Amino acid sequence: MGAAHEQPESAGGGNDPDRADLQLSFLEAAIPTEAQQIESIDQAESEKSSSAFVLSQTDIEKALRRGSNFENSKLRIWEIYQTQPDRKLRAKALAKEYAPHGPGGCSHTYLDGSSGWLDHDSKGLTFEH
Repeated sequence: MGAAHEQPESAGGGNDPDRADLQLSFLEAAIPTEAQQIESIDQAESEKSSSAFVLSQTDIEKALRRGSNFENSKLRIWEIYQTQPDRKLRAKALAKEYAPHGPGGCSHTYLDGSSGWLDHDSKGLTFEH
């Protein structure tokens, strides 16, 4: 310590390209602005192709007529449709019908003859094609 050839430690931060510990400047990096990021996301979304799978109202009704795989569920679902004209309240009542028994599922044949899977829980029906 204290010899003439020793250099005191310092914060450094030089940019000599011959050094192994070259510090990169974040100011020089090409980071896109928020507006550029939003534009990029919007462009990617618009380029997505639309799904070839279309779920018809008839397929949904067929699944509802099937029930929640529990005793008398078809009758309870029918009663919900007969007694609850408000669409949002009807959706809440249907969620309660499916909720007590936890998630469930079954195979499902669509009207076009293709097959898939139907899951149901308190969040709703999920059709997989």
